[in-house]
Amino acid sequence: MSLRLKFNLVLACVLLVAAAGTGLYVHRFLQKTAIEEVQHNSQLMMHAAMAIRDYTTELVKPHLDVTLAEQFLPQTVPAFAATETLRRLQSRFPGYEYKEAVLNPTNLRDRANEWEERIVKDFREGRADLKKEVTGEVGEGMHRTLYVARPITIKQPQCLACHSTPAAAPPTMLKVYGDKNGFGWQMNETIGIQVVRVPMFYPLEKARTTFNTVMTALAGSFLLLFAVLNLSLSSLVIEPMARLNRKLEDLATKDFLTDLVNRRKFFERLEAEMADTRIRKSSLSVVMFDIDFFKRINDTFGHDSGDVVLKATALRVRELLRSSDCAARFGGEEFILLLKETPVDAAMAMAEAVRARIATVPFDSVGHVSASFGVATWNQVEDAHALIKRADTALYVAKSSGRNCVVQAKDAV
Repeated sequence: MSLRLKFNLVLACVLLVAAAGTGLYVHRFLQKTAIEEVQHNSQLMMHAAMAIRDYTTELVKPHLDVTLAEQFLPQTVPAFAATETLRRLQSRFPGYEYKEAVLNPTNLRDRANEWEERIVKDFREGRADLKKEVTGEVGEGMHRTLYVARPITIKQPQCLACHSTPAAAPPTMLKVYGDKNGFGWQMNETIGIQVVRVPMFYPLEKARTTFNTVMTALAGSFLLLFAVLNLSLSSLVIEPMARLNRKLEDLATKDFLTDLVNRRKFFERLEAEMADTRIRKSSLSVVMFDIDFFKRINDTFGHDSGDVVLKATALRVRELLRSSDCAARFGGEEFILLLKETPVDAAMAMAEAVRARIATVPFDSVGHVSASFGVATWNQVEDAHALIKRADTALYVAKSSGRNCVVQAKDAV
């Protein structure tokens, strides 16, 4: 597994864990924030309703009471005025529903339902604090609703003018609502609740939309981070390591003087090519040669001149080989060539071309130099060492035959 793949797997796992943790936290935070916003808006609506009730009771109703003898105006009722006013605010607060739920209302539209009655009784019986709002959920599934409720307690004597007894109530009001409901109220009695209801769909949908936006931005940031870290990894780690590895590979597989592959690398390449040749049923040959009288060159001209001959020989060999062939320094002044898909006749011709290139062009400071060659073609049975031994034996024959010649190896027995 490559370093980049390992790094990306670890980075992807870290980012996924971070995204999951962040997503969970953000989801909960946004839901909590959305619900708190609903609660805040609900409180504002209830405070506005109380302000409307007080304003109607103190500043509107007294001026219209003189008309009660002839006509009852529901608009003079504080609860009616507050409810109707807040209904007009629903366009600004979609989904918000305000109600004054009363146990014994004058207007039957304000009668508390079953769960509203339970909340009113909680306030009346002390299970809920009269100075605080109550928040909760009611319903199930798509009908789940968030509500905020606070008690309605009789604090103003003016309220009892219409709600103490039917006899004390204006006759015109009795004509509208009758004398059966909305009576018997007392000072400091909790008669109902102000309640604001919002379907959970609204805050949760807002939280979901915000969550999607945040997570999209987070995913974009993570992708950018992923790309930047990969670019940094490439430029700061992978590419320098690749260059270093190539240098180490060269040191381990190449001859430092001639820049040809070394003996170990040549054997690896030969084994691989033999396997490929067996599959393709083609030909493969090796050519071994060494510089004639190389010791004399070193003794006469010095080892530096000998090194020049070796390097120049390697260069002349590379100029003649195909890209699919391989040349190696086998040791000292000895070289070996691997000729892929090359039968014996073509291998002999290549060896002769190399021999002529070495012998006909003089070398700097030492003049003309020759080399002797042994050529062996693989019989697809013998191993690499046997093949090279046959080429080496042919090279020995070339040396014995006067040098500066090419000898074909005998067939394996």
